[in-house]
Amino acid sequence: MNGIFNIWGVLLLTLAVVVFFLLIWQHQMIYYPRPYGRSGVAALKEVARISYDTDQGRQVAYYLHTNLDADAELPDNLWVVSGGDASLALDWYDFTSHYPDSQAAFLLLDYPGYGESEGRASPQAIAQSSMRALDTLAEYLKVEPRILAPRISLLGHSLGAAVALKLAIKINPQRIVLVSPFTSMREMAIRVVGWPLNYLMLHNFDNRARLMELLALDLPPRIFILHGEQDEIIPVAMGRELAEISSVITYREIKGGDHNGILLTAEAEIYQAMLEKP
Repeated sequence: MNGIFNIWGVLLLTLAVVVFFLLIWQHQMIYYPRPYGRSGVAALKEVARISYDTDQGRQVAYYLHTNLDADAELPDNLWVVSGGDASLALDWYDFTSHYPDSQAAFLLLDYPGYGESEGRASPQAIAQSSMRALDTLAEYLKVEPRILAPRISLLGHSLGAAVALKLAIKINPQRIVLVSPFTSMREMAIRVVGWPLNYLMLHNFDNRARLMELLALDLPPRIFILHGEQDEIIPVAMGRELAEISSVITYREIKGGDHNGILLTAEAEIYQAMLEKP
């Protein structure tokens, strides 16, 4: 009998240790912040630093107009871009420089703790920072946020797709382009820690729920989903499942596309979704 109790005691202790480390270390399992190199920002003279404060401290986003002579002019289309969990805002510089619309501009977001931004990333901290970035950009462009709002569209990759959808709930943009999105962070966690430990996920981004909220609006945005057929990190089945929520979602599966390479191999398809008229 004592042996049985000892076995159960060991099992419970082991479970408690696993739970403890999952709660403590899940931030490191989701976010991979890194700084810029010494010359990484300074070398891009045409990029404007948009700095502002949040609960996490000083934050920095980056603004650039595709027409370099129109930096401080109000763009016809403003794309707010959010990247994956290991990417930085300025990793998108080449992508924006090739974009074939001279009347567009980009606001490139870094999450708290990434790049030049202070603090620590979380769903709440990222959402607050994203909204403050837009308000600060409106100040930079010398317009009220309500004037800028109807010009905004969102582009997000991987974790950034979840960031874009959370922001979309607050601003209802013109369109949203999601590249390699997951259904929810808890469903992604099943692949790492299994069920029911996935319910310990405190940083739960739920893309399925956010899409359903957006589609319930009287005038929902245009929504595009692109997913690589050979995505090795976020299963293509998740992109398909999100697209099946509604027939109004445009879905494009990229043959041979993987998780990160899709931003290069499917650049033309992403541009096409961004440029497609309502």
